[in-house]
Amino acid sequence: MRKMKKLAALCLAMLMAFSNMAVTAAAYDAVGHEHDETCAEATVQPRRPAAWCHACGQAMTEIDAGRDDKGRYVTYQCKTLNCPNKTPLTFYW
Repeated sequence: MRKMKKLAALCLAMLMAFSNMAVTAAAYDAVGHEHDETCAEATVQPRRPAAWCHACGQAMTEIDAGRDDKGRYVTYQCKTLNCPNKTPLTFYW
């Protein structure tokens, strides 16, 4: 009985290991894939960071966005009335 339990546990462990390798290989797409305009990976763009004003706690408004020698940037400014923070805030990514 003891050997049967050990053998069953070994078979179950091997089954789980092989099924895990199959899932990993399927996710890896070992066959290969050509990235073109219709591919989702070619069209997905990174999200812009959200900015919250540290003075009033409201969302800041985007006033400028672009690219320079440091990389992509987005500049935000608080447009809430009576907010003391009117300094533009720039994020690079």
